[in-house]
Amino acid sequence: MRKVGALLSLFLIGVVAGAVYHFTIKGDVEVSKADLELSQQSFTAELKTGTTYIKEIEITNYGSGKEVYFEFVVEGPDPEAVDVEVHDIYGNKINSGNKLLIPAGTQDSPTNVTINVHVTADKNAEAGEYTVYIMAKET
Repeated sequence: MRKVGALLSLFLIGVVAGAVYHFTIKGDVEVSKADLELSQQSFTAELKTGTTYIKEIEITNYGSGKEVYFEFVVEGPDPEAVDVEVHDIYGNKINSGNKLLIPAGTQDSPTNVTINVHVTADKNAEAGEYTVYIMAKET
């Protein structure tokens, strides 16, 4: 039984290590291996206590269809008091359990998908300028 548990642990570590990062760079960059382009990999917003900022971002796919979810890094005066979520245009929350399907596209006819990034400052958050870095993951 321990051997099965050890093999299962090794398998899960391999799956986690196999996750692909499509973009983690600040600025507009096209990642040719993944055939995905994100209109912005980061943005800065002036946030006030208890407010929500919504940023629309476009994803362009030049390759095969993909299922992705997003992770974030927040920099600013009080990053722990800032929550970030991604929603599709219909309001559905995108996360590791509910991935975004990006249809296949080609160089001549890429597909475009719009997402909305919701940045919410808690009521006790320090007001100021925050930068949000967006990372898409495909597993």
